[in-house]
Amino acid sequence: MAKKPNQLVVSKKDIGLRIRLLRQQQGLTQVELAERLDMTQSNLSAIERGARGVTVHQVVRMAKALRAPTDEILLADKAPEPGRRPKKRLMKRLQRIEELPHRDQRILLQLLEGFLMRQQERARRTARPETSATAARTGKDSQVA
Repeated sequence: MAKKPNQLVVSKKDIGLRIRLLRQQQGLTQVELAERLDMTQSNLSAIERGARGVTVHQVVRMAKALRAPTDEILLADKAPEPGRRPKKRLMKRLQRIEELPHRDQRILLQLLEGFLMRQQERARRTARPETSATAARTGKDSQVA
């Protein structure tokens, strides 16, 4: 006899929660996501509450609209973590950057990486303990009284 394939049962409530977390992480309102999906806000709300299920086709469309793999919607171990999420203002800017030509995107990324590297170096310098040579230059005594 042939073995039955493993079956995965995912609750409507779990899927709805994951969709809501992904939407919020993207900084989207229900209205904005519903427009991308060509559905009403009330239908999306029902899905997010777990009052309505979704088809495989809808999961694929939602994953594309949310720029996330379908696993993040369907599988609990791949679900986004609730809590800290990017600011809506930042997400809107990132979306605008994605609309720029590839060359301009590369230039912006280089600028951003340079800025972040400088910030990281500054943080490292301020966190570094004072050496005896630095103490001698600043006139501080490194001996404990």
